[in-house]
Amino acid sequence: MAIWLRERWSGMISGWSDLRGRFFYRLIWLGLISACIPIILAGTLYYQIAVKEAYQKAEEESRVSLKFVQDRMESLLAGIELESYHLALDPSIVQYLSEPADDHEFLSNKQMLAALERKKNANDFIGEIVLYRHGDTMLNSVYYGQIPLANYPFMKDIDFALNTEAQWQYLPQAEHSGYLSLVRRLPLMSNSKNMDRLIFHIRVDLLKSQMNDSYFYFPGKSLLVMDATGRALFHSQGPNKPDTGGMGTANLQRIVEEHKPANVFLSQDEDGREKLYSYQKTPSGRIYISLIPKEELYKQLGWIRWMTVCTVLLFLLVAVLLTVFNSMRVYSPIQQLLNHGRDLSLGSVQHPRNEISYIKECLNYLNRETKSLSTYLRKMEPDLRERFFHKLLEKGYVDQDHLLKECSALAISVTGPYVVLAVEQENIHKEKRFLPEDNAIIGFAMTNVMTELLEEYPSLSGYTLNTNRRSGVAIVSSRDMSSLAGEAKEYAAAVCHALNRFLKFKVSIGMGSVCAHISDVELSYREARAALEYRLLDDTRPVLYIEELENAERKIPSFYPHQEVEAIVAALVNHDAGAAKSALRSFSQAARLSQSHLITYQSYYLLLASVIHVVESRGGSIFHVLENNLFDQLRERKTATEICDWFTEVCFPLLDRIIAENDPSQLVKGKSDIMHVCQYIRENVQSDISLTQCSEMLSMTPAYVSRLFKKIMGFTFVEYVVTCKIEEAKRMLLETDLTLHEIAAYIGYTERNLSRIFQRYIQLTPGQFRAKYR
Repeated sequence: MAIWLRERWSGMISGWSDLRGRFFYRLIWLGLISACIPIILAGTLYYQIAVKEAYQKAEEESRVSLKFVQDRMESLLAGIELESYHLALDPSIVQYLSEPADDHEFLSNKQMLAALERKKNANDFIGEIVLYRHGDTMLNSVYYGQIPLANYPFMKDIDFALNTEAQWQYLPQAEHSGYLSLVRRLPLMSNSKNMDRLIFHIRVDLLKSQMNDSYFYFPGKSLLVMDATGRALFHSQGPNKPDTGGMGTANLQRIVEEHKPANVFLSQDEDGREKLYSYQKTPSGRIYISLIPKEELYKQLGWIRWMTVCTVLLFLLVAVLLTVFNSMRVYSPIQQLLNHGRDLSLGSVQHPRNEISYIKECLNYLNRETKSLSTYLRKMEPDLRERFFHKLLEKGYVDQDHLLKECSALAISVTGPYVVLAVEQENIHKEKRFLPEDNAIIGFAMTNVMTELLEEYPSLSGYTLNTNRRSGVAIVSSRDMSSLAGEAKEYAAAVCHALNRFLKFKVSIGMGSVCAHISDVELSYREARAALEYRLLDDTRPVLYIEELENAERKIPSFYPHQEVEAIVAALVNHDAGAAKSALRSFSQAARLSQSHLITYQSYYLLLASVIHVVESRGGSIFHVLENNLFDQLRERKTATEICDWFTEVCFPLLDRIIAENDPSQLVKGKSDIMHVCQYIRENVQSDISLTQCSEMLSMTPAYVSRLFKKIMGFTFVEYVVTCKIEEAKRMLLETDLTLHEIAAYIGYTERNLSRIFQRYIQLTPGQFRAKYR
């Protein structure tokens, strides 16, 4: 047994020694970091979610608790106010106040004092009741009876009460005895300025005992009651007369000024402590406020932090164990690969510093061999030159040495001269013979024609490229640089003629300037693309040479053709398509005078914006216009002819229809047409009526009829059809004995659909409707 254990231990030690590589320890650290970061992030996220849920729960419970306290306190305070009101209307009190001071009889005084005593004994919260008539030398009190005013211990309270208008307040001397006073002016129905006073002294300690909240106990929680002016009446944990100076005066003022009847928010007091404020406002004007310190709230959440920390530590421990175990398993194939590499004894691989360096050297050796093989295979591909020119035209070569190496490998002459021709099909939007997915086939056909024609010019050589976008590119070269431009133009004209003859479509060819080096071919291609932009100025020439276009003398007009724009607008308003087309031709001719395709393009954009503005001013919806994506449609047109055709065939009819939809005369006619449709629906309610069918009857488009129907009737076409069918079903249920299946078949519904729609509109099933109203 001992020998077996010794062998097992020796095997484990030797196995661990074999795994002692730098990469192994890096693998362990990487695994630990990969496992720890998600766990810590998940723990933090869980803690934040738990804190948020606990905070929301505290808010809700604070709101419910405050509502409970408010109802209890309002019941007490309102009851005391009601008792003071009843006492003020007591006959003995009224008689006492109405008699002269010298005429008071003993019996009336006794009845008055008895009334005060009864009210005082009826409510344990009332500590004292005082009745004072202005100008009288005597004062009536439950505790002292009727005594001279000068002998009353709380003389200052009487003077203070005579000068105040508030009801609930702290009187100077009664406050020291623990009383909150309710002052009421007497008599109630008098408008006299010198009014008498009825004062209720309420025991604050008993009131504050009613503020104890057993529903939601929270350490550090306090309750505050204020009147509508923001004066504090009492505080659950403060003195009899609370001082709000340290309780967030700004926050309390905010609560008073807010118009919300209730709210909960977290804010900072003047002392820097954050508190959770929850308040409720009553119809009587009093405000009940609950304050919970934030640190106390977080103390209650301490268990969440500890639980999160323990959970994270537990997962980290599991992650450490799994990382070490999996690292050993992952590293085992690496160790086997190292052993196998040493056995192969590759001569080009030196002894490494560590296992990763050794594997890198092996892979570098294999990579060098792979690159050699790949280079050989790429040279055998027939489309290699086409790939090279695609990259040269689209991206260019930043590294000139790399460019020269590619040209040398592909047997392409570095020193030209070269000129680039860009071929592009015109009037694509009117071409109906081909589908969008046929672009590659069209480009292939164009390239074949260009290649065959290039072979017919012995003095020219070059390459043709298919861009798969109904366009092609020809990179033409010649031995004579001076004659290359003229020969290339002849070749381009022959391409245009051949494509028009054999493929039956018109193309334009942009021709860049002649360049002397292969690296400038990219620039010549960009110039060829720029030359195609000049089709906007002159679309009669099939071949556009950039040097002829840019060297021509330009006459830039100093005005925008406003008169033509006004003529177009007037024609659209008058629904005169011919005049609009004629004015558009004049506008196009005037716009070309700038000899700048950018200015001309912008002129057409301004024209489109002008006519859209007119449509909006005539009552059309700007969103209805813009949803047709007119500016993008205009951008896709490249020549003056295409743009004018688009305006006359697409844009003007669309805008004319939108203007007509908002014309009052058209609306009157439209109302008659819609009434005709409604009559047709009512008369053929048993048929399957569709919007398309009604549109064909009026010779209008379905979309226009739908919008016109909604504008005139106030509801949609489908809703009206359903309503008519339901009305017919109701009539048949009341006037016939047909079954529900027969009625549904008559109006074009299944029995199930009729029951469902009938119940949705009538809130009764067909059977219930027949039983109730028949």
